Amino acid sequence: MQPTPVLLPGNMCDARLWTEAVRATFSGAIDADLTQDDSIEAMAERALAATDGQLLAVGFSMGAIVAVEMAVQAPERIVGLVLSGYNATADLPERAAHRPAQQSEVRAGGLERVLVEELKPNYLAAQNRKDNSLLRLLRDMGMDLGANVFVRQSEALRLRGDRRDAIAALHMPVLYICGGEDTLCPPAWHQIWANLTPKSQFKEISGAGHMLPLEAPRAFAATIENWLTINEKEFA
Repeated sequence: MQPTPVLLPGNMCDARLWTEAVRATFSGAIDADLTQDDSIEAMAERALAATDGQLLAVGFSMGAIVAVEMAVQAPERIVGLVLSGYNATADLPERAAHRPAQQSEVRAGGLERVLVEELKPNYLAAQNRKDNSLLRLLRDMGMDLGANVFVRQSEALRLRGDRRDAIAALHMPVLYICGGEDTLCPPAWHQIWANLTPKSQFKEISGAGHMLPLEAPRAFAATIENWLTINEKEFA
């Protein structure tokens, strides 16, 4: 029996993160709900409980952090991991220090400003920062999720643990993939994570930043499809 693909979106992203090109790569994929909990551990528990059997966890950014936590909690169920825009460490001190101020502003009605001015535009490759349709989508996903989700996810990211030892112990195939212009979780980090992980492959995609699934969806999907083909015996 083939594993069920589970799609885990990033911070303040919803199912619109995964384009038709990406969804066509998977059969019977389900979208994980990462909006209800304020810890990475609880998000992973919820995602694991949403379906039975073996899973292929496909995570972007925060979703990648949750995907690794799923493998920590239920290694017998996770047969493969796709980790894009991933950081295996705990929250960086400067980011952790800034999150409470962002949370306070968002609670006071400042979600749109935080999304539009502080977060999403800085995640894109230089050539995509004036792509109005992409900027609008990023803004709309965040606004539709709302302030309460922002605060819960922000806290989950702020309090997350370091998982470098965990990825070194992973037994399943892992694909690390990132945009060449990702300044939030740069390619050099992904190469470090890949070097730590026993059954890993790393792919850098040029012309894209942190929002790789939306900036270069065809290249993103093609890379995953190739990796799935290479590892098909592992997933049978």
